[in-house]
Amino acid sequence: MICPACEHNMTEKEIQQIKVDVCAGGCGGIWFDGHELKKIDEPHEAVGQDLLEVEYDPEVVVDESQRRDCPHCDAIVMMRHFSSIKREVEVDECPSCGGFFLDRGELNSLREQYSSEEDRSEAANKMFGDMFDDDLEDVHEAGRQRVEAGKRLSRMFRFLLPSYYIPGKQKWGVY
Repeated sequence: MICPACEHNMTEKEIQQIKVDVCAGGCGGIWFDGHELKKIDEPHEAVGQDLLEVEYDPEVVVDESQRRDCPHCDAIVMMRHFSSIKREVEVDECPSCGGFFLDRGELNSLREQYSSEEDRSEAANKMFGDMFDDDLEDVHEAGRQRVEAGKRLSRMFRFLLPSYYIPGKQKWGVY
């Protein structure tokens, strides 16, 4: 497999039944297939400890602005997005196979942010609450007002159309 960041050959490394590809001797990046990253992204998961220090060549320069092709899929460009709630760690993800490429040091940063999935989820809920709670309340109130206006309009049509009250006389539906 060719490294998407520096185009060196990546070597497969097996760590407790998880196979990852590392760019040892190149940029120091790590490729995770599918859901492998979730198994080692928290500090209490001892499996990821072996990947924190990947051998790299300091002479290799990586252009962070370049778009990267997925090393697993043909002709698929990976998406770059934040993998952390704090928006501190930006990773590359393949939209086709779901694999992740982490540059050197990004795994360390991910593992340092939250001690568990519960902490991460709690932080996400707090952040989204801070960002959207007031707006959601406004949207809810506007929706409630629209429902009330619709009910008033419906009552007005009942008054204007007395045939509504005669059962079985309408051929055109409820109103």
